[in-house]
Amino acid sequence: MEILQSLFSNISAGPSDYQKHMHRVYQKPMSAYTTKFFADAVHLGTADVTAYRDYVMAKGPFINTPDLPKSNEKAANVRQLGNELYQNRDYEGAIEKYNESICWAENGSEELGFGYANRSAVYYEQKEYHYALANIAMAKANNYPARSMPKLLARETNCRKNIKNPEAPRSVPEVRITLNVEVNPKIPHLAKGIRMKEVSGYGRSLVTERSFKAGDVILHEQPTMAAISPELKFMNCHYCSGANFQSLIPCPDCASVMYCNEQCMQKGREAGHRYECGITEKLQHISYGSNRIYLGPRMFFYGLSLYNHSLDEMMTYASEAGNSASTNPLLLDYTKLNPLEAFKVFHHFKLPTEKFMYEESFRFYAAVYYSVYMKHPLVKSIVINQSKKDFMLRYILHYMRMIGFLTIGAYENFTNQVHLIASVCNHSCDPNTWAVYNNGQLKFIVILPIAKGDQILISYGPLYGTHSDFERQQMVAGMHFECKCIVCDRSNNGQLKAWLASTRKLQPIPRKSGSVLMRVLDNDDCHSASKLNAVQQFVRRYAAHHPGEAFDKALTLYQQMLTVTHMMEVRALLRANLRVV
Repeated sequence: MEILQSLFSNISAGPSDYQKHMHRVYQKPMSAYTTKFFADAVHLGTADVTAYRDYVMAKGPFINTPDLPKSNEKAANVRQLGNELYQNRDYEGAIEKYNESICWAENGSEELGFGYANRSAVYYEQKEYHYALANIAMAKANNYPARSMPKLLARETNCRKNIKNPEAPRSVPEVRITLNVEVNPKIPHLAKGIRMKEVSGYGRSLVTERSFKAGDVILHEQPTMAAISPELKFMNCHYCSGANFQSLIPCPDCASVMYCNEQCMQKGREAGHRYECGITEKLQHISYGSNRIYLGPRMFFYGLSLYNHSLDEMMTYASEAGNSASTNPLLLDYTKLNPLEAFKVFHHFKLPTEKFMYEESFRFYAAVYYSVYMKHPLVKSIVINQSKKDFMLRYILHYMRMIGFLTIGAYENFTNQVHLIASVCNHSCDPNTWAVYNNGQLKFIVILPIAKGDQILISYGPLYGTHSDFERQQMVAGMHFECKCIVCDRSNNGQLKAWLASTRKLQPIPRKSGSVLMRVLDNDDCHSASKLNAVQQFVRRYAAHHPGEAFDKALTLYQQMLTVTHMMEVRALLRANLRVV
């Protein structure tokens, strides 16, 4: 449909050449290490993770990827590569190289100012004048040389003139997707009338105590923890995983990590990067393609930071609390939330099984991560005896297993996030709620009627009507769970047949309704909010026709429009929050 082509015109089609290159750089060596380990250490089998640790510490694999000091020479060389891409109008590639140059640049050097100035040129060409001005300001604040200043000042003048153009990218969202129902007084980012319940076959689940209709926004949550794959290290924030138009700032002490802003940098360093800075390249060497399990060790050090960086306190709590603590995040008071109490919900999460797919791989990766972290001087100064070493190893493994159950799909390319409340929500290939995620902002929007007592279900990726049975099974298998939704549960095939036949007795959706909808969508003078509202009203009115071809096409369109609307909303708010003067 033409409307979708215009809606998705600003969305990247896939991994960049740089990301594909990083795939080769990181994945191939680690894959070789893994193959060799399991060939040589087949005798370990189901041995305790400490046996895996002892083998890795003695015989490897030894991850010797160096973390190199900052270098103005490398910064200049990489920046030149960015200039060549810029001249060829490969603006995404140019930003990657300029960001890498910014990472390499020594603190207080001209090279740092040059990196921000060159990045501003890309934003100017992309008509992202808010970001161009922000980067011009950063260039001025980071020793951009006076000899080149006239060119930068001319760009600044042009930005201020062009930013007033009605066709310039907006800093006010055209459409907002905000919580539009009564909220839980103790959880202001969650709709009132939602609770956690153990459901047979699913475990922890979100269920309703009231009904909801299509268009109700019932959750707006930020991640507790996030991880990105190494190919995004110059494109996404190391702390929150957000892209922020790739306008990132570097860690002042290493050339491997970037952040959205000073706030993310401060939080990221406190929450765990202090234990990674200096060994980040080694950790990234391990984590390519495994950024989900990389959340395991990161979760451990995040928890350690909440215990005032005292491993003794963390160990004491773990031994005394046992399984008595609650794993229900909806019992917390988020109006005065203590991050440690939130972490304890994760800490005490009860794994639904003791038989894990790829358990040997989990133990192998836990052992390799352990071997690298133990090379960090700060970690070595804290983990000083055998009981502490074993505790760290076992809880890295525990969090790695746990993360596999708590992540709810890869929302953005090569990133994973863990959310306290959203992690309770289960998957269905025929979801009643649509999850939209962009730049650290997760929202749940109801897309099919939810009755009182129903379970809130989202898709972790596989969708009925979009993916074949085989594709869905493959996708679900990769996420290590068995789908119990009405489409996939073959133990109750009669229920599936009844569901598929449920709309046959209904009168067809009137052609007039479909024609009216298409006229609204194809009208270039119609506001985006009106188009979204038209699709939403259609979905509300004809929900009883699901599953059915005509309705399901509109439902798919509604899902896609929600995704794009959220993306455009977040981008506009990011521009607004720059507060360019």
